[in-house]
Amino acid sequence: MAFGEYIRSLREKHNLLLREMAANLNMDVAYLSKIERGNRMARREQVVAFAKTLKEDENELIKLWMSEQIVLMLKNEKERTEILKIAKEKISKIDELSLLNIDVTF
Repeated sequence: MAFGEYIRSLREKHNLLLREMAANLNMDVAYLSKIERGNRMARREQVVAFAKTLKEDENELIKLWMSEQIVLMLKNEKERTEILKIAKEKISKIDELSLLNIDVTF
């Protein structure tokens, strides 16, 4: 399920109208509607606000949001699987070095 669709399903599960949730988030109704329809991508701070408003696990929402960003970035790349392999290797290196308190730059 796409991030926006998931947010809509959570909002509806909580019986919140679009305008009520937008007011809770201090967000324009039209902008929230575009996020739910997948026409706009939420920013990280908005994802955090969604989690708080909808009483959902912040880390789970961020994972869903971020994974969708990655998919959108790679969807037209022919070498997307290879790109993800390289990224995974770099992330593993970051994890290893962070255990040693070593800062990593690429």
